[in-house]
Amino acid sequence: MKNQRKEIITDNKSFIFMDYQKLAHEYLPLDKITPLKYKMTLIFHDFLKFKVWKYELQKDLDSSCMAIGKRVCLNLAFLVAIQKFGTAKLSLPEGNILDYLDAELRRGVSESLFYK
Repeated sequence: MKNQRKEIITDNKSFIFMDYQKLAHEYLPLDKITPLKYKMTLIFHDFLKFKVWKYELQKDLDSSCMAIGKRVCLNLAFLVAIQKFGTAKLSLPEGNILDYLDAELRRGVSESLFYK
């Protein structure tokens, strides 16, 4: 079942509170989890490039103590990173998820090479 390409569909609320670790284990074999987290970290840091002081606070990618804006960035990083493994198709919520970001995070996501 992990070899099938699945579509991740979310609404805004489930996207914000998405458990990327659980989804990663559903979509990827165990040996791909570490490379996924590495790619997520690179993408997440790129999204946070205008808030570099947050890098150290969020280096473990633990969303339990994140504000909504950073959680949205983390989950976006997950969806972008998992695309590279070809096991899931990206499907963002219908509403503009960037509305949950402050100006610095929105600018970081918008300018990210990974997101374009």
